[in-house]
Amino acid sequence: MKEKSSNKKKRPPLSPAAQRGRQIREERRRRKRRRFFRAVLILLAVIAIAALILIFGFRLKTVNVTGNSRYTNEEILDLLQFDDASYQNTLLFYFEKRNMDVAGIPFIDAIYMDIGGVDTINVEVVEKVVTGCIEDNGNYIYIDTDGIVCEISDTRQEDTPLIEGLDYENPQLNQMLTVTDENVYNTLLSLTLQLQKYELSADKVIFDADGSMSMQMGDIQVMLGTSGNMEDKIAEVNNLLPELTSRGLKGTLHLENYDSTTDSIIFTKES
Repeated sequence: MKEKSSNKKKRPPLSPAAQRGRQIREERRRRKRRRFFRAVLILLAVIAIAALILIFGFRLKTVNVTGNSRYTNEEILDLLQFDDASYQNTLLFYFEKRNMDVAGIPFIDAIYMDIGGVDTINVEVVEKVVTGCIEDNGNYIYIDTDGIVCEISDTRQEDTPLIEGLDYENPQLNQMLTVTDENVYNTLLSLTLQLQKYELSADKVIFDADGSMSMQMGDIQVMLGTSGNMEDKIAEVNNLLPELTSRGLKGTLHLENYDSTTDSIIFTKES
């Protein structure tokens, strides 16, 4: 049996024009590869420069705190876990803390922040408006404008009036304090807002069984009666209290029958 020949035909040599075309195509491919690698290197360089800027250019150095009265600046910074002695990135700090959950932090309603510069964060603390506290078996129950128990503590906040005369049940943190007459919360809110308006403070707010109320302000007891005309009554307190205290007087200021006339204002000096 004869074996078939397996010899392949030789390709004819390329013409000079074809060789030139091949060289041109190879050169184009090389140029594309060079452009691609150059673009990759530029991109990597840009990323590296951006990373260096983010790391070293956005080093957090200053956190400005405003709006806080019940907490010191240092306490707020501790809550935010800011430590100026260690490295912290401004952008990372902002995005991590800007939606901070404050539900379990007493007296704080919200914390807002914005970026004040490459090394600065501005923090605004919004505190709850506390209308007063109730003493209960050695603890103080703090309630806000909605009657929500915002803190139960054995510490008395000196700028918070002590509320007496309320009938309440089973205080629970972050729950509304159950009282016999829930209208008392509207009365407390109105009183608190008017006191804040004139930068006044009461030591005690006392509710009587007949629905009338009074305040103790140092050595002066202020009889307010019902919640009617609260704005005008506190305006009169603001007008009269400085004179009474400057004269060292002790006694009772009667405003329960106040009707915008001076005859309805009576001060009974303590004997």
